[in-house]
Amino acid sequence: MNEERYNKTEANALTQRIADRLGARQQKLDLMEQWQRQEGHTARMRRIYIATAVAASLAALMIVVPIWRQNATSPLDELGIERPQLTEYRSAESVAAEIDRLIDEENYELALRKTQKALKGSDLTLDELTYVPELWDDQEEAQYEEAAELAHNSDLRWTYIYLLLKTGDNKSAKKELKKYLKHPEYCEHEQEARELLKRLD
Repeated sequence: MNEERYNKTEANALTQRIADRLGARQQKLDLMEQWQRQEGHTARMRRIYIATAVAASLAALMIVVPIWRQNATSPLDELGIERPQLTEYRSAESVAAEIDRLIDEENYELALRKTQKALKGSDLTLDELTYVPELWDDQEEAQYEEAAELAHNSDLRWTYIYLLLKTGDNKSAKKELKKYLKHPEYCEHEQEARELLKRLD
């Protein structure tokens, strides 16, 4: 009887130890799972923090770079060259007015594209006047048209040079300055152009 009671007590104790160990093991498993969840959450938060920091840096860069570009000293500022004002020619009044408006608004990129297009058109007209004289019955009229177009072309090119410098394309501006100075009789800004060319060398 006593032996039976002893065996039952020992069995109960063994069962209790097994239960305790299983309970302890489960606690460890629960704790490990909790740590993994926390690590996953921390990793996610870390990724969110990094993404936020990168986005904030890019936003700051987008704000700072245009301000830096506006405040950067250009040859135009160094020489005190004022913004050009296009003369409104009968063949391009609306275009000239549009370019002037864009410059007033400091929308230099769009003004540059429109000026480039107008300048190409003027260059083509000059080619026709210079190299296809048979298109003109009246040579005196042809000479007058050529002189008017050269003056117009010079104004457009000076505006184009100004906009190239405003947008930081000094290399193209230097090339255009050399073209501009090929017809000094039509260069309203000849002295400024020569000073700019020296500054860009």
